[in-house]
Amino acid sequence: MFAFWHWILQVTGIANESGKWYAFWSGIGADFAEGAIFLSIVGLYHRHKCQSCWRPALKGGLGKVEGTHYETCHKHTNKDDHEALKQEHALKHPAMHEHLNREQA
Repeated sequence: MFAFWHWILQVTGIANESGKWYAFWSGIGADFAEGAIFLSIVGLYHRHKCQSCWRPALKGGLGKVEGTHYETCHKHTNKDDHEALKQEHALKHPAMHEHLNREQA
C-alpha cells in the first residue's frame, strides 16, 4: 500500500522538496486551468451551433427561428426547416408556447 501511495505522490508532484502545494499547482494542478479552457470552448460551441447540424449558427438574426430560442446556420434558414424546428420546440417546451398563445389572443 505504501508503494502505491508513494507513486501517487510522485505522479501528482506533491512529493517534492519545494513544498507540496507549490509542487501540486506547478504539476497536476495546472491541468485544472487547461480543462476549464477546453470545457468553456466546448460549451460555447454547443451554445452557438445550429439546431439542425454541427455548423455554427449565423449571428445578426438571419438564422433566428421565430418564437423559439433556436438559431440555424446558413444551410437551414429556409421556411421548411424553421417550421420543423418550431414544432420540435413546441413539443419540448409546451408551457412556453401556451404562454405565447395566450399573449397573441
